[in-house]
Amino acid sequence: MTLDEETIAGLEREFAVFVRQDRAASGQLGREVHPDLKVAAYRLLAHLSERGPRRPTELACHVGVTAPTVSRQLQHLEELGLVSRVQTLDDGRAYLVRVTEAGHRRVEEVRVARGRRLDKLLGSWGREEIRTFAELLARFNGDAAAPPPRRCGGEG
Repeated sequence: MTLDEETIAGLEREFAVFVRQDRAASGQLGREVHPDLKVAAYRLLAHLSERGPRRPTELACHVGVTAPTVSRQLQHLEELGLVSRVQTLDDGRAYLVRVTEAGHRRVEEVRVARGRRLDKLLGSWGREEIRTFAELLARFNGDAAAPPPRRCGGEG
């Protein structure tokens, strides 16, 4: 199926609005975790909270930035007491980054706040509409997921 230009333009416009609104909401919610927390660092924290301890290189691949960029963000999270380093057993030079108890509490607070926000946004929608929207969004995200670059070693 080929989409017409008007449909594509409408989709692009709505995606852009969605991304802008999500970034703004994420920024506000991240500041609720800690006033100095930046959106990108919050996303790392949330990913670690969901997926468990990871090597910094895996995190860099996940978010699509360089290792030094992730290192700076992780250092900031560590200074805030939200993550800590754990030595790996297989390589004494390498380490994993894990979320601290304080970090887990903060991520949970944001998860609850996000839930309230979604509940308010979708308050006029029916349950079936919300379920369908979630299924279609999951399908879209699955289709849109790009394979990680080779240098990432398959971590996505």
